[in-house]
Amino acid sequence: MGAVVLDSPWLGQTFVPPTPLDIETIETTVVNRLSAQISGIEIAHFPDQPEAYRMTHRIGAALVRYEGAEYGKLIDTAAIVQERTLKFEVTVLMRDLGWTLGGPAGGGTPGAYVMIEAVRAALTGYRVPGCKKTFPLRERFVKRDKQGGVWIYAITFAMRTIAVEPSTPENYPLLVRVQAQEQGGITAVSVAPTLYTLDSNGVVQLGQGNVSAVLVTSPANGATYANGVDYTVDSVNGIVAQVAGGAIATGASVAISYTYADVVTAIANSGSSPTAPTN
Repeated sequence: MGAVVLDSPWLGQTFVPPTPLDIETIETTVVNRLSAQISGIEIAHFPDQPEAYRMTHRIGAALVRYEGAEYGKLIDTAAIVQERTLKFEVTVLMRDLGWTLGGPAGGGTPGAYVMIEAVRAALTGYRVPGCKKTFPLRERFVKRDKQGGVWIYAITFAMRTIAVEPSTPENYPLLVRVQAQEQGGITAVSVAPTLYTLDSNGVVQLGQGNVSAVLVTSPANGATYANGVDYTVDSVNGIVAQVAGGAIATGASVAISYTYADVVTAIANSGSSPTAPTN
């Protein structure tokens, strides 16, 4: 079989996670999760200037902030690979705790305790793509803002992922040619002794590649030449070459019989880049 030019140029593939594992993207994912699970209060990122922030929502707010990360032991010996535990704090600001003095839980609006439980339920077990499931670490009372009339609590959650050192693509040469040779004898074809004349370099190019069972004889007396002593065989490319000092003279004629099998050659489109097969 001859050369096969594959269908379409293929420049390789680069893995891109469905959700980039950077802090900003993960925090946005957490905010979106809370917004989808909790209604009735403001859900937002923690403000850049918290001292200037004033809660204007009539019931309350939940503000998400990145708290930091911890890194585990090195996993790989060839590259920097570590477990990374990211921590995010949700600050819950509510105008009521959820009950009146001395009475049972109730009131016209959800209280801080109810909203703490809602935040916990929304994020516990939630999986950010590329991370393990989110789990709570701690809850704490922050303060009672008397001026604003707001109860402030904080809940910290964590999620684990893998941190890998940045890398650059290796500058390996492009794969532009691949040959597949059938060697099981399924497509084998035998060629009867045929007369060839060595060229000025002492070489004979057979008509096919992937050859085997090569036998070189003298057409004058039928004497058999020895492989490795009088000649060598490039079985992949189908080339018989004279060995200096052997019994075959330069420019001599020889009779060669051999067996060949199918060869499929895949080459890149225009020979410049690898191509992806479609069959």
